Amino acid sequence: MGYRVADAIVDSMVAHGVDRGFSVPGESFLALLDALHERRDFDLVTCRHEGSAALAAIADAKLTGRPGIVMASRGPGAFNAAIGVHVASEEAIPLILLIGQVDTPNLGKGAVQEIDSSRAFLGSLKWSGRIDRADTTGEIMGRAFAAAVSGTPGPVAVELPEDVLARVMAQQPARVHGHAVPGASLDEIGRVHELLANAHRPILIVGGECRSPEFRRDLQELVDLWDVPVALTNKNQDQFSNLDPHWIGQLSFFASPAHTALFSEADLLIAIGSRMGDVSSLGFAFPRQEPTPQRFVHVYPDPGIIGRHFQTELPIVSTAHEFVRAVLRHAKPAATSAAWMQRVAEAANRSHGWQPENTLADDVMGHAVMALNRLAKRDAILTTDSGNFASWVHRIFRMTPENRLLGSACGAMGTGVPAAVAAGLRFPGREVLAFVGDGGFLMNGNELITAVDRRLQLRVVISNNGSYGTIRTHQQRHFPSRVSGTDLVNPKFSALAEAFGAHGFRIENAKEAADVVKQAMAVDGPAVIEICCDPDISVDRSLKWD
Repeated sequence: MGYRVADAIVDSMVAHGVDRGFSVPGESFLALLDALHERRDFDLVTCRHEGSAALAAIADAKLTGRPGIVMASRGPGAFNAAIGVHVASEEAIPLILLIGQVDTPNLGKGAVQEIDSSRAFLGSLKWSGRIDRADTTGEIMGRAFAAAVSGTPGPVAVELPEDVLARVMAQQPARVHGHAVPGASLDEIGRVHELLANAHRPILIVGGECRSPEFRRDLQELVDLWDVPVALTNKNQDQFSNLDPHWIGQLSFFASPAHTALFSEADLLIAIGSRMGDVSSLGFAFPRQEPTPQRFVHVYPDPGIIGRHFQTELPIVSTAHEFVRAVLRHAKPAATSAAWMQRVAEAANRSHGWQPENTLADDVMGHAVMALNRLAKRDAILTTDSGNFASWVHRIFRMTPENRLLGSACGAMGTGVPAAVAAGLRFPGREVLAFVGDGGFLMNGNELITAVDRRLQLRVVISNNGSYGTIRTHQQRHFPSRVSGTDLVNPKFSALAEAFGAHGFRIENAKEAADVVKQAMAVDGPAVIEICCDPDISVDRSLKWD
């Protein structure tokens, strides 16, 4: 059979540190599947839908810092995986989509399912290429990996004509092009210290550009050195300990009045590892631009991002970790006033403080999540799908860097279960809690069978309120008592879980929440905890918001 282009592609992925890919098999990349048959250094995860395969690959990329790999056939397969292209672009996650393509003699002839990925995903891909000659395999794959991780990370696509995949070639070392990692200069670090020394009400905003344990340890050291309050961007609540007095909270879609007031008083904002989009800037409100702009330091590895939306007093082209390392090498301690730290504590408590005594008897979700929080292991991995139910998770769980949080920062439904599968595979035996709504589960919950197949220690917590709850909330706000198109008829999810071969549990009222959760957390293997709740019950009732 000889050494084929397909074998070279696998060697390239392994050379770039990738050891896992997610796929729905297609006849257009049979040679690639064959090349993986006897590999012990690469785990091919067979999924039930290309969309969930792509979302699982994105979660794996968040956990490893390396590009996620998804393999799909052309046409329907690629377009099913398109949600991953969108999410990776929105959330700046490196993703490589390998697309099986028609054979080279039929390219451009409109053969069955043929697509041009560069046009099909225009505006979302960072780069696209095609391996149409055997001798370009190493170059194309090297460029794909470099493009996915450089600057602002994101998705790339590589088309694989099926006849080229099977071509025999001379074996060559895989090409690893590498990418530049920018860092802050000594002058820039000095200027940051100068701005910080003159600030009375500073805030440090931390995004998800780097998620490694080493970065989180260094971040804690930096915060202790600077004595500066920390706000985390959406779905990055695990980047910094929520138990630390410097923690302000998570900046999410609906800012609390306490957060808004605190940011309006700040006289210096330092953002690292965030593009400072609409959610991270509380609707492009901060840093304030007029009448008097707030002083703003923006640290990000892509110069095209800095200055896009805000007047920036000090732009620094650097990765978040390189910046933090540079500051620590040239340490200059600072001190924040006790009055400002008191304001920070008040804002954190008003935005995230959960009062169990305020949790009403009909708040089934609140009681269930409190029970899960009590029993969850200290290093549990949490995934959240998109939906109002996630508010209970973010406010009840106090996360630390020992946890990992994989959330749908851009609001893509269907993320929760595929992300949990990726986490369970990446950390075998570690406890994984996937929080999903009924709508999101019925999008990609079929990957529960993958968890059953792999014997993952996964708990899928389903908020069954018979509704697309977030949209219903918007409807009630804009068109009171005129609910339209958001009601759902659902199966009994606990029974469905058992049909999948998982354990099924059901919570119908708050009184039984603690006991059912205890039973579910004790079983071995995947389990589903179905929580029957009212779509019109809000998390806000157990908060002390202004």
